[in-house]
Amino acid sequence: MIREDLSKNIQNSVDNLLRLAKMSCRNIISDNIFFIISDFNEYKGENNTEPIELRSRINNSKTLLDLNSAIEILNKDYHDLYDVNLYIFRSFKRRTIIEIQFYRKSNFDADYFALIKDNYPMFHSKISIPIYALEGGKFDVNWESDGGWHHAWKSFLFKTFIYKRKVRGKLKSNSGLGRSR
Repeated sequence: MIREDLSKNIQNSVDNLLRLAKMSCRNIISDNIFFIISDFNEYKGENNTEPIELRSRINNSKTLLDLNSAIEILNKDYHDLYDVNLYIFRSFKRRTIIEIQFYRKSNFDADYFALIKDNYPMFHSKISIPIYALEGGKFDVNWESDGGWHHAWKSFLFKTFIYKRKVRGKLKSNSGLGRSR
């Protein structure tokens, strides 16, 4: 891929992301798309839940961009792009906000950087899946950025069900031990 293909690769990634979201999510995904740009290093946190909250807080304060503006920003750092990931940050009835998150080659240690310095960037379209949707079923695309009562309820049910399944499994496996009549 050459620098001129950046626009085409971003557009293909957007198309793939929207297709993935329409298959996986119960939301109506608007084709009126805006973008926010993020460097992966913006979201350093101390524990596993902190980056999600930090990401949401940081992204809510960013200015929305059109596709051309987003590509222009990425073009400036093209030589340092290692991996470009597209996520749906938030989706409303009349607009969808896509986060373009990138990893820089310069963030890696010197040995690895020497291996990848001439590589073209990779492009990925991703949707974060809540734990209760891992076994199938559609979910709210806004679960990470918005949460909401539906996400809280489904998470509660999933955790309760998993807990009960673990307890029942332990009871069944111990039921025949130590009994003799």
